[in-house]
Amino acid sequence: MGIRSSTQYIMKKLYFNLLLLTLIPVHSFCQQKQVNSSSIKEEIIIGDHEDGKIEDGKYKCNLFDWQIEIPEGFTITSKERTKELEDKGYEAMKEHATEGKNVTRSSTTLISFEKDKYNIFSANYESLIGKKKMTFDEYKAFMFQLLEETYSGKGLKYDIAKSDLKLGKYDFNKILVHLYHPKTDALILTQEFYSSYINNHLYTAGINYQSEDLGYIMSYNFIKSFK
Repeated sequence: MGIRSSTQYIMKKLYFNLLLLTLIPVHSFCQQKQVNSSSIKEEIIIGDHEDGKIEDGKYKCNLFDWQIEIPEGFTITSKERTKELEDKGYEAMKEHATEGKNVTRSSTTLISFEKDKYNIFSANYESLIGKKKMTFDEYKAFMFQLLEETYSGKGLKYDIAKSDLKLGKYDFNKILVHLYHPKTDALILTQEFYSSYINNHLYTAGINYQSEDLGYIMSYNFIKSFK
């Protein structure tokens, strides 16, 4: 088997176990102690038709001041496919991460678009109202540990790094992951995870790419969406 065909085989094997990590909102509000509803004056209810709309080649969010262009040649990922990837992602985390059982799934997928199944962007938004909330620093540490344990548990070759950055008026955390071919050490997949607390919500975005050119397009497109 040649390097190219071997890489394609590895990619297919990794796809449903790793690409899904980009799409699932990795939330740490696991001790979901609900606050007495009478003490909450106002709660934003997020529905499938309330979060935003696609207009003039852009997704325009109704929940906070954000919009993002859909790059030329990319298609919207269906809700059915997104759910399939989420289901597999939760199972992988529950199996391999010590805190995996505490990951909740109560977010809204705002928008997801892709060039193909290895090059994809997704953004999610989850209300923190009525939940026992971690500080953002606690969340960042939790997220980093969760990803490390998930990849390590699957015996993958990878490296992972984290950094903080400012996008517009919001403070973001970024986690960058590189996945490597187990025999040749060639880079086969890159993942970028972004998170921020915005208006008492957790906003997360994930970018998965095999093509450096497409990765640049999606990363640049995401960063400029907050300017």
